[in-house]
Formats: sequence, structure tokens, C-alpha cells
Amino acid sequence: MAGSAARPQQAPVAVAAAGAIRPGDEAAAEILAQLDYNEAPQVGIIGDTGCGKSTAVERLIAKYLQRSPGSVLVVDDKELTTRFAGQLRRDVEDLRDHPIDWQAGRVVVFRGDVGRGQRANLEEVAELSWARAARGRKTLCVWDELIAGREDLVKNGQWRKGVTWLPRNFTMGRSPGIANIWGAQLPQDVPREVFDCSSAIICFRQAGLGLQRLKERDYLAGGADQAVPLLPGPPVRPADRGVFVVLRRGQPWDGKRYKFNVGGG
Repeated sequence: MAGSAARPQQAPVAVAAAGAIRPGDEAAAEILAQLDYNEAPQVGIIGDTGCGKSTAVERLIAKYLQRSPGSVLVVDDKELTTRFAGQLRRDVEDLRDHPIDWQAGRVVVFRGDVGRGQRANLEEVAELSWARAARGRKTLCVWDELIAGREDLVKNGQWRKGVTWLPRNFTMGRSPGIANIWGAQLPQDVPREVFDCSSAIICFRQAGLGLQRLKERDYLAGGADQAVPLLPGPPVRPADRGVFVVLRRGQPWDGKRYKFNVGGG
């Protein structure tokens, strides 16, 4: 009996290496387009360390300030120095005691007391954004690392009892003008509401449990599940990192890859 034809060997997936890399500002403009409709976008930025998340946050903040009259509240209390430009305050109480100079800019960076290991209170910052919304003021809250080291907020992927303002930012912030940018190196620990209410996720290289969580949350249709692990990251040299894709829940990936500082964006 003649043997059946041998099946061709499956070639390694190369979808992440195909096509030109587009300017990151093109993606930022699309992600922030909701501002033109008087809606506040909710944006996730995830990926392995050293792949470009902080650069993406910086560029989105800059684009937000160009397109919105709102102010920006950044929580960046991980390291001894901050890479975000803005007027520094320890926490919300410090901001109330020492109001910012609005002529000097619209960005406040809450630092906690890093030298003493004291972190900023995210619930208080979120509550402040709602107090501003009650006065008709728009706000972008930037959570550089939403949950890392925040055992007081999240346990086993669930908000702890009594944590109310922060989840409300995601579930109810769109209409009153409370935008959010959240970062996570370990997205598998991020509460479901954050994923389900995000209008877009900027995704750098990710694999393992983080990739599985994206799949569970319906962000990896259209080949993104194969593309994301192939995006560049360490040990690739830093100049060649920073490539990302934009994912939207329930929608197939459009096949586009982006990088800031490419083609002017």
C-alpha cells in the first residue's frame, strides 16, 4: 500500500518578525482617540522587565497632556530616583499641605518615602481623582506598577476588602474623565476588572503565566499568542528592544508592531 504523503514540517512561527515596525506615536494617537469623544481611556502596559514599559508610559503621558486639559497623577515609588518629569510630592497629604504650581506643569509624581521603604497610598490617589471629577476636572492616573509589592491592595488576583476607590477608577472612570495607565510585569496577578475595563493593552514581550492570563482574558486572538513571546527583550541589546503590539479584548490582533522613536514616533 502506498504510503500517505508526508506532512510538511511546521516552520517556526515568525509572525513577530514580519513587516515594518511602525512609529509608537501612531499607536498612542489611536489609543488616546477616546479623548476626542470626551471619554477617558483605560490603558494597560505589560511585558518583561527591560523591554520598554517606562518609555511607553512617558510617551503616553506627553500625548495626553497635548490632547487633554487634564492633570496627571503619577505613582512612582519603586526606586530611589524617578524617571517621570513632574512636581514631586510624598503623598496626597503632602500635596494638600504643599499645592503644586500649576504654572510649572500639570504632572504630580507621588514618591512615598523611598529611602524609608514607605510607599504612596494608591487608594488615596484614586480617591483624589474622584474628588477632582466631582469638580469637573479631568485626570490621568498613572500606576507605574499597579500591584507589585501591594499586598495591602490585592491578594490572589482579588481586591482586598475595603479597597474601593482604585477598582472604581477602572469600572466607572471612563465617563467622568478619569483615565488610567496601569503597568504590570506580572499580569497574572492583576484583578479581572482591570483587564475587562481596559480599552487597550500595550504589550511587550511576555510568556508563561502572563501570556496565559492574557489568553484567558481574551486578548490574544488573531495570532498575538504566537507573536508576543517573540518580541525583543533581554538579552537583546537595549537599542533593539521596545517593540510592542496593541491588544484589545475580544478583537483579533491587527498584525502591527510599534516602537517609539521609530520614524519620528
